[in-house]
Amino acid sequence: LELFGQQVDRNKYAAIQRNTVVAKDSSRSIPKPVVITIEINGSAAVALLDSGLLGDFMSCDLADQLVAKKIELATPLPLQLAVQGSRSKVNWGCRAWIAYQSINEERYFDIINLSNYDLILGTPWIFQHKILMGLNPPRVVVGSKESLPFLGDGVTKVVSR
Repeated sequence: LELFGQQVDRNKYAAIQRNTVVAKDSSRSIPKPVVITIEINGSAAVALLDSGLLGDFMSCDLADQLVAKKIELATPLPLQLAVQGSRSKVNWGCRAWIAYQSINEERYFDIINLSNYDLILGTPWIFQHKILMGLNPPRVVVGSKESLPFLGDGVTKVVSR
């Protein structure tokens, strides 16, 4: 009996994403993510702090509610998620005033379709404000009220292709 089977290198199998873990057992206990209430253009918004995200994002719905002046990107930026086959792109951005603890500044956000959160503040915001986060107990400490420049060994460039 010939089955015409073929051995595929496990690091090259296209149907499995090896770096994504999602708990599917509903009885499993997991810590809650760090979520804050932030003021944006004078309105309260729910923001997820995500140390694995290389940008600061605003939901399309929030941008519409704030009547934010959208900036069309000359070249849409690919949005790479930890999900194989995802083809999302960032087409718009905007600037908005945010206030949280001692921070009060105008900041740029890429606008994308988000579920569950109004904003996701990623490594740019975390880095520039020297944010310290903790999960047990949940806490957020602001190290700098002003946005610091992107300098040092922990800084790299993301290039649009």
